[in-house]
Amino acid sequence: MPGTTTQAAQNVVALQASLLGLGFASTGGLGQPVNGSRNEIWQCHGYDELGQPVMLYVKLGLPTRSMLVEALAAQIAAAIGLKSPPAYLCQVQPHHVGRPRGERMLVFASAAAGERGLARPLRNLETLLSILSATKVADLSCVFDEWIGNDVRSPSDILICPEQGPIFIDHEAALPPGIDPAAALTNWLAGRLLEGLDTKERKHLLDRLRRRSAALHRLRLDDPPGVLAVVQGGSALYAELVLFLQQRLEHLDRLLSERALPEQRYLALAPNVPPKTPHATL
Repeated sequence: MPGTTTQAAQNVVALQASLLGLGFASTGGLGQPVNGSRNEIWQCHGYDELGQPVMLYVKLGLPTRSMLVEALAAQIAAAIGLKSPPAYLCQVQPHHVGRPRGERMLVFASAAAGERGLARPLRNLETLLSILSATKVADLSCVFDEWIGNDVRSPSDILICPEQGPIFIDHEAALPPGIDPAAALTNWLAGRLLEGLDTKERKHLLDRLRRRSAALHRLRLDDPPGVLAVVQGGSALYAELVLFLQQRLEHLDRLLSERALPEQRYLALAPNVPPKTPHATL
């Protein structure tokens, strides 16, 4: 895709010290339903907390926990160098989204993905994987999904924007409730990256994955966004999700190692101490 790979590759390696803020928005007029999603989504003009106009994709029907999972995962993606649309908690007038007039609803929303609304999923899987590799986010996105426990990622959850490259959306199924932070889950992208690799190639990939994983320890997760005040019990729920991530991070190196080289014992790779990764990178 012309104009995509060079620019994106320059912009995806920075790690923020802390998470970017979670925004608050309100719809400002009648929206249009968006077809082709597994969720009910409406495109609406809206305004952020500063009164600035923003094009919103409003996702209806999510329970509070899934809303906060979406928001936290989007924050993390942006902080570690993956493109993900800015996330909002959004007050929606029901009649703006095809419902009778009534009390405003609080839902999850995200800004439009990409510039000029051109971001689209790719049907050709090989082309998608090639773009992820060319923009240097294939291994990072694999580690991201392993960390947040997103076991339902599919090609439709990765949009390609001509100006910005890959954009990751739809994280609400991550951080599954009741799951042991040490548990191995399905990782679709990791499976595709490992397909057809011999042992030597798997070791090279694992080395990159482990360096990405080690760099995640630099990310601060201890500052809940102030907008959670509008969600009943939001701060406590957000803290629960952050705790899961902190606990899972301690198992991430082992999970990635056992996924890449299942025939080898993890302790033989990293005996009793965290792996030495002097050049940990994102």
